[in-house]
Amino acid sequence: MLTVLTQYTSKRKSFQTFKQDAVIEFSTAEKVPPIEIHRRMKAVYGDQCVDVSTVRRWVRRFKDGELGQADLSDKTRRKDFKN
Repeated sequence: MLTVLTQYTSKRKSFQTFKQDAVIEFSTAEKVPPIEIHRRMKAVYGDQCVDVSTVRRWVRRFKDGELGQADLSDKTRRKDFKN
C-alpha cells in the first residue's frame, strides 16, 4: 500500500510541476515579470509552488528561446523543478 501511495504522490508532484512549467511559459509569452509570475503561482499552488529562483531561471530560458514545454523531457523537468 505504501508503494502505491508513494508512486501516486510522485506522479501528482510531477504533474503539479508540469502545470507550473506551463504557467511560467505562458506568462513569459505575455511578458509578465518573474516576480509577478511567482506571486500568482504562490497564491494558487501554495506550498507546492516552485521557488522564485526556478521561475526566474525558466523565464530566462523561455525568453532566450532555449526551451519550450515540448522540448523538456520528464527527467529534465523533474531535476530543474525541485524546491
